[in-house]
Amino acid sequence: MFSCLDWTIVAIYLVGTTWIGHALRGPQATNYDFFLGGRNVPWPAVAASSIATTISAITFVSVPALVYAADGNFTYLQLAIGGIISRLIVAYVLVPHYFSGDYYSPYDFTRHRLGLRAGQLISGLFLVGGVLGQSVRVYATALVLELLTGWALAESILIITCFSIAWTWLGGIRTVIWTDVVQFFVLIGSAIFVLIYVVAALPIAGLEALTNPGTQEKLTVLNFTTDPRVAFTFWAALIALPFQNVAVYGGDQLFVQRLLCCENEQAAKKAVLLSMFGEVIPLIMLAVGLGLFVYFETFPLDPTFAPMVAEKNDRILPVFILSVLPEGVRGLIIAGLLSAAISSLDSILAALAQVSHRAAQSVWPALKDITLSRTLVLTWGIALGLIAMTYENSSMNLVDLAFTMTTYTYGPMIGLILLSIIGLNHANWTIPAVIVSVSLVAVLNHPNWLGFTIEGAVLAWPWLFPIAAITTVGVAISLDRMTTASREQ
Repeated sequence: MFSCLDWTIVAIYLVGTTWIGHALRGPQATNYDFFLGGRNVPWPAVAASSIATTISAITFVSVPALVYAADGNFTYLQLAIGGIISRLIVAYVLVPHYFSGDYYSPYDFTRHRLGLRAGQLISGLFLVGGVLGQSVRVYATALVLELLTGWALAESILIITCFSIAWTWLGGIRTVIWTDVVQFFVLIGSAIFVLIYVVAALPIAGLEALTNPGTQEKLTVLNFTTDPRVAFTFWAALIALPFQNVAVYGGDQLFVQRLLCCENEQAAKKAVLLSMFGEVIPLIMLAVGLGLFVYFETFPLDPTFAPMVAEKNDRILPVFILSVLPEGVRGLIIAGLLSAAISSLDSILAALAQVSHRAAQSVWPALKDITLSRTLVLTWGIALGLIAMTYENSSMNLVDLAFTMTTYTYGPMIGLILLSIIGLNHANWTIPAVIVSVSLVAVLNHPNWLGFTIEGAVLAWPWLFPIAAITTVGVAISLDRMTTASREQ
């Protein structure tokens, strides 16, 4: 279990990062400062913050488990293809649009192009998707703290939530970004350290196990199967995941808010492109998963921990930390995990508060008080913590759970942004288009709801993003044209 030295290291990290965020918060007189950092944040800091936000505790906990599992391998790495393609699209297609006006979010752009109702609709999609997706990340970290510290799950969630609220409350997005920069280096350092430690702990016989046929199979990176029920395939990464990643980096206020903190369009483009280097961290964690597999093949799991890992593969790294790492080192690694969790949560709190504030302001223009913004941060923080507690009984791998949560909102969001670029004569058609899209995703995720006897989802989650986006655009344009044709007659 955790020692006094471990707790001291974690405490120093939390207090030190809080102080840095407070010291670099800058002026906080207006919502412009609170939500956009005065639009003078250096683009390298924005890039580092984006990477830190992307890499959550799920990356640290569940990605190694994808390799450690009996049938696990490196096919998760294929997701980087979609990540690179999408960032190029965001940098050279979406960023110019977002800097073409005084926008606080992509939803302001949609509101300007398609009207108030469409702007409120896409804002609502983000709020729902942000809460569902990010609460999984909170839950992932809480699982680790529960295992390592003996705290109850609720207590672990409370600690993560409180620090995230405090950091966001202190200085808005500017504090979030600069604490993320610190966390970026902690994340990188923790990931590399764990990998080195796992490899160093292996005897020569263990290293030789890397040449075994079973281990060699785990080194598989590319999967060219055309089975649409398999998530990690080359075709899903090349065709489907760019839709999901464009929604992440160009449609999700969690990331776009950072880009809008840049001084100008060119700086924002540089930040997006530099953030591609974040794809290295999943590679490191996959390598950690391989190292854990070889280690525990050489040194079998203690009978105390074996049933826990058998129940949830996600526990393999926490078990390694608890049973193998020495005193003091455990504290450093937990600091890295907390970095991942808090950097994601404080970011989503800033984004949720900003979007909900702007949505309310579009109806009541007088709402400009920064106190309201901070109150919204507190409200959303409590909501995220409470929802995170509901995932305790889920049997899904946390990676799949997190991505599945976003299938309902990301596809329609990117569809609405595409419609904003194209333009519609009758923007009200966006509402039925989104209803059709979300309903279709629900049926594909849960065919049993309609009485079908199919076990599991019809399609793997990556394919739901392009289906939802294309459905949203197709239905809206079709209804628009039908209306135009009937009026002309």
